[in-house]
This record gives sequence, structure tokens and C-alpha cells, in this order.
Amino acid sequence: MSTQNQSSNHQNTKNLGETTTVLQTEKLSVYYGDTLALRDVYMEIPKQQVTALIGPSGCGKSTLLRCFNRLNDLIDKCRVEGKVLYRNKNLYSPKIDPVEVRRRIGMVFQKPNPFPK
Repeated sequence: MSTQNQSSNHQNTKNLGETTTVLQTEKLSVYYGDTLALRDVYMEIPKQQVTALIGPSGCGKSTLLRCFNRLNDLIDKCRVEGKVLYRNKNLYSPKIDPVEVRRRIGMVFQKPNPFPK
């Protein structure tokens, strides 16, 4: 292997351990009325990597995903506590427009839903 290739491979290996967090939750809890759906969720989602949420039906996967683009705001009696940070900005800050969040963070649903009410 040439010196140039060895240097290039070393650089690629070095970069493999570095990750940038693009989406992060801190002490995220979600309630539907008095019912607790998610409690104190802390997680980091790295940039340009695949992240999978796996769990049984009813464990809160969709509730968590809806927090990422503020779709829970549209559900009556739903309350979100804690932080959801997208590129170090809290998506639940009063300064953030939820419509703009939904433009930038899309959702793909299990069932087609082209015109939600």
C-alpha cells in the first residue's frame, strides 16, 4: 500500500469515532391528560447515521417521534415537558415556530395520510 493510501486510511479511521449530535432529548416526558406516556427520556441521535427505535406496540415510539416535529401539539390534552434539541436549539422554546419545525423535520407515517385533519 502506498504512503498516500495509508495516510488516507488512517484519516478515515480517525473520523469514524467522531460523531455530531443533531437531535437530542433531555428529561423528555409526555402526558396524555393524566396518563404518562414517556418518562425522562434522554437520547442523542447522531448526524448522518441510521437510528432505529425498536419496541413493543404501545411503548411510546410514535409519541417520541411526534415530539421531534411537534405533532403532539395538535393532540388535545397532550403535554410535553423537557427539551428536544435540534442542532442545539430547543424545539419547544416559545421563540420557535412549530409550523417551521414541521417544514424542516418531516415524518413518514405507517399508513398514508396525505391530508391530515
